[in-house]
Amino acid sequence: MYAAKRPFVRPVLFFFIIASLFLAACGVRPTNQNWPGLIAEGETLYVAHGPAVTAYDAKTQVRQWSFPATARANLFFFAQPFVEDGRLYFGDYGAPGGFFSPNVIVSIYALDSVGSPGAPRELWVNNAVAKDKIIGQPLLVDGRLFVGTADNYILALNAEDGVELWRVETGHSIWDQPAYRDGVLYVTSIDRIVYALDAQTGAERWRRQLNGALASRPVLNHNMLYVSSFDKQVHALDLATGDEIWAADANDWVWGAPTVADGVVYYADVKGNLFAVDAETGAPLWSAQTLGAVQTSPVVIGDTVYVASEGLTSDDVTRGALTAYAATDGSQRWQMMTPAPLFTTPVIVDDVIIVALQSEAALLIGFDLETGTQRWLIAPP
Repeated sequence: MYAAKRPFVRPVLFFFIIASLFLAACGVRPTNQNWPGLIAEGETLYVAHGPAVTAYDAKTQVRQWSFPATARANLFFFAQPFVEDGRLYFGDYGAPGGFFSPNVIVSIYALDSVGSPGAPRELWVNNAVAKDKIIGQPLLVDGRLFVGTADNYILALNAEDGVELWRVETGHSIWDQPAYRDGVLYVTSIDRIVYALDAQTGAERWRRQLNGALASRPVLNHNMLYVSSFDKQVHALDLATGDEIWAADANDWVWGAPTVADGVVYYADVKGNLFAVDAETGAPLWSAQTLGAVQTSPVVIGDTVYVASEGLTSDDVTRGALTAYAATDGSQRWQMMTPAPLFTTPVIVDDVIIVALQSEAALLIGFDLETGTQRWLIAPP
């Protein structure tokens, strides 16, 4: 559907789009291969990767626990978890229902006491509300867990027991976390529509049709909602009405969510271009180039912008890139290569920026924020 317009993008970047859209339409379950989901809470890293969600101590690089403790065949986790008040929420990619069942069983989980010593306690599991994989990070607000699904629904669940409160169907899959403010939930979908929904009831407040698929979460800032699109633009919408305030250009699809810091919106496209525009007007400030396609969000700390990208292929070996730029003018400060492409947005713990990757050589790598020097590496379990 979209890939035919972008023959130059490497297959690893859009394989997931093609496999998900085509195989879902045919009723066939695609292969469970994807990049890790990564978040940081204090000094703890939570990684959704392959058969488990695992907690690591970022200071010591010691594994604290994995869930499930015993891996199950054909069950995979890649969606970014959400953590708050010692509880972790996440979904899986589904598992076959068994020999006598053609269905895929997709589950949403809540774990309790994830920051305490020892393994966490399973609070609840709901395997009745989704029929296709969970791709995006859930969102917890006021005791409600909001989850987007690949079978075209945004769900509201009771965070205490996982019971469904309401659901709203969209025109296509939801691939990332919704945003929330003042009783309104903002949802982006592959169907090219931004939805504003009443968080209590799911009732629609407004919708805005754009010209490209929306693969990443919407970003709130003051009275605006920023949305990345496969139409080669980032759009600023009015929170109250959905009306477009401005649109800023890129050179190709903008996959990752934009990042807003100090009155500037930063975003990157799948041709490896990084852009900085004024948050109020969308006026361009500067642009820069990185190695390979970008589907992550820029990370801004102080006066530095960090971008994780697909990198480059040399001698049939593809390596990812983590690049640091000056936030003032986009000049490059340092660049470090990784053993595999980077498709996951990095996280920060103290003075270390951490990337997750799908590689036999490494699962997590920590780099010095200031110099880019590699500080540590965690191998896949």
